Amino acid sequence: MKDDIHTRLICKGFCEFYSEGKESMLCKTYEFIRDTVPVEKLLEILENTKMQPSFTFDEFIKEHICARCDFLVDGCDYADGKNSPPCGGYTVVEILKERGIV
Repeated sequence: MKDDIHTRLICKGFCEFYSEGKESMLCKTYEFIRDTVPVEKLLEILENTKMQPSFTFDEFIKEHICARCDFLVDGCDYADGKNSPPCGGYTVVEILKERGIV
C-alpha cells in the first residue's frame, strides 16, 4: 500500500502515469525506494529535483528491481521497448544511484 509522503515524492513528482485513486497499485521501484531510503533523505534529495532519467543504470534497475514488478504481467511499455517514459520510481532510483545513495 502506498503512503502519502512516498506517493507525493515518487509518483506525483516523477511519474507520468500517476492518477489519484490507485493507491493500492505500486511498482517495484516504489517498494525498493520506500524500503531502502529513509524518508528524510528522500525529502532532502527530491524536494527541488526535476531530473530526467539518464538511463545510466538502466540494466541494473531492470534486472534487480523491475524484473519482479507486477506491472510486467500486463506489459510495461518502457520495459517492452516502446516509445514510453519509465515510471516515476525508475527515475527516482536513477537519481539515487547517480548520487550514490543506493
